[in-house]
Amino acid sequence: MSSPTEPRPPDASADGFDVLPFTGSCRRVFARGEHALIGVSAGNSYFSQQRLARLLHWAQRHFAEVDVLYTDLHLDTMYMASGSSGEHAASRANRALKDVRRRIRRAVESAAPAAGNVRVRALSQCTELPGYREVEYRLDQEYAADPRVRRCWEEHVRRVLGAQPDPDGARLRAGLAYLRAELPFLLSTPKVLEVPSSVSCYHDLLPILSTLRGVTSCFHPGQGHVVVRPVGWCHPSPESAVSL
Repeated sequence: MSSPTEPRPPDASADGFDVLPFTGSCRRVFARGEHALIGVSAGNSYFSQQRLARLLHWAQRHFAEVDVLYTDLHLDTMYMASGSSGEHAASRANRALKDVRRRIRRAVESAAPAAGNVRVRALSQCTELPGYREVEYRLDQEYAADPRVRRCWEEHVRRVLGAQPDPDGARLRAGLAYLRAELPFLLSTPKVLEVPSSVSCYHDLLPILSTLRGVTSCFHPGQGHVVVRPVGWCHPSPESAVSL
C-alpha cells in the first residue's frame, strides 16, 4: 500500500474535495459507503470550522454513518516532551481540546438538519470498548514480539518528530504512546465500532499504513483509507486524485 490507486473518471465536484483511495481494496470499501471515520487532531490548524463543516457535508453524501473522532489522549505528554513544564503542558492541552471541541460542535451544527447520521467521539471515550481493547492487546503483543512492528512504529514517530533533539528519548516515547492510542482506529475501526466496513478519511498520507501492511495481523478486511483534500491542494500523487 505504498501509494494511492490509479484514477477513475471523476464525479461532479459538488463539495470541492479530491479523494485518493490508498488501494483497490480501499476504493471498494469506499464504494460500499457504510461508515466514515473523520479523524481530527487537536491543535492542527487544517481543521477549521468551515473546512470541517464542508467535510461533514461531503461525508454525508457518501456514507450512511459518520463518526468524528478527536484525539484527547497524551497531548500533555507530547507538550512536556517538547520542553513544557507539567503545568504549562496541561494548560496547552486543555486549550487545544477546548478549541477543537468548539470547532467540531459548530461544524456539526452547521451541517444540521442533515447531521443526524454524525456522531462525535473523543478517543478517551473509546478505549474501554471491547473491540478497541482487543485490537490494542494484539498490537501490544506484536510490538513486544516482532522487531519489524517496532521498527514501523518508531520510524513513523521519528518521521513526524523530524530532526528536533531528543537526547533522553522522551519525545519518541510520547509519540509512541500517541500512535498506540490511534492505531486501533487506523487499522480496525470496523472491529472497534462494530460496523461492517469503515473508511478512514484524512488529509495526508500516513506512511505507517504502507509499512505495517503485511507485518501486522490487525488490518481489518473492511478497513479502508482515503486522502481527502480540497480541490487544488498539492497532492502526494496528483494524477491519482478523484474529484468527489
